[in-house]
Amino acid sequence: MKTIKEKKKERLRLRKSARTRKVTQRKPPSGPVCRLCLREPGDPEKLGEFLQKDNLSVHYFCLILSSKLPQRGQSNRGFHGFLPEDIKKEAARASRKICFVCKKKGAAINCQKDHCIRNFHLPCGQERGCLSQFFGEYKSFCGKHRPTQNIQQGNVGEESCVLCCEDLSQASVENIQSPCCSQAIYHRKCIQKYAHTSAKHFFKCPQCNNREEFPQEMLRMGIHIPDRDAAWELEPGAFSELYQRYQHCDAPICLYEQGRDSFQDEGRWRLILCATCGSHGTHRDCSSLRSNSKKWECEECSPSASAIDYRLEKSNDIPCCSSTFYPQEHFCRDTSLEENPGPSWTDWPGPSLVEKPESSGGRKNRSWQSKGVKITKRCKKSK
Repeated sequence: MKTIKEKKKERLRLRKSARTRKVTQRKPPSGPVCRLCLREPGDPEKLGEFLQKDNLSVHYFCLILSSKLPQRGQSNRGFHGFLPEDIKKEAARASRKICFVCKKKGAAINCQKDHCIRNFHLPCGQERGCLSQFFGEYKSFCGKHRPTQNIQQGNVGEESCVLCCEDLSQASVENIQSPCCSQAIYHRKCIQKYAHTSAKHFFKCPQCNNREEFPQEMLRMGIHIPDRDAAWELEPGAFSELYQRYQHCDAPICLYEQGRDSFQDEGRWRLILCATCGSHGTHRDCSSLRSNSKKWECEECSPSASAIDYRLEKSNDIPCCSSTFYPQEHFCRDTSLEENPGPSWTDWPGPSLVEKPESSGGRKNRSWQSKGVKITKRCKKSK
């Protein structure tokens, strides 16, 4: 017969093993897996981009968060400056570390709290409330030592997420409170999706548009803010409307026999666009312009109403330059602009991947500054 104490220990052992099985039970991988966490590609918002090269696969976040992985190469070498030989060495080191969540080897991330010996895989840590910071030394913490916020439980029960309008999670690690709007609480996954979409230059408080305190607090609480253009700027044809040229005569009375939407390349019936806004046009004769005139301003853009008056006398028509929205059919695609667009933001020299905030231990000192986000990169201290 087992004593009461032995039965209690047996129940605790079974309960603990059940929790472990819940985390570790997963399907065998059907494709390439990350060398540092032994998981398949997964969600890019949680694990980052899945990088593959020369039979070596790794999650981007696993690269930058691994505790002993240096970034010794240039941005065009290896994986964003992380060399394959260094990745293999880090994987060999991690093979001797046991994850405190799934109890398996290969844990490349350790808690940065002093005297804490917990190691974990990145996906396992996310399942158990661990937190990783994507700035400075790129520290990671277990659920016991992670940064916290003072969120009142009463607010969690009464409020809903500002972004998705659904009830907040009862688990405090799944919620984040705004530092500038104290009554605003968000789901962590909603804030991460918002940061992944808006990226560094458009990330701000959804309520008060704070660009300083809000991004810094989100970084402290483990939100990854990508250093790139916003998602809507990366879509194909995002700037296609810039190649459309206005093609409509807005004079009070159009004198051209073929109508307002017709014009000639030269001469009396050449269409002259407003030199300031480009959203209004007129035939030369319709506004009594000289035959060699190439500059004209609409009433809305002219310095004064009498400076450029193209209205004919004794005309009762409505002035052309009203604050109305002109239909899209008055615009057409200017292929000459598309063939030779000239200097644009795509031609500007952008920051290299080494200069991005995403890097790991033993790295060069860099500065990551943007609108409202001023973070200085620091090398991890050797222990």
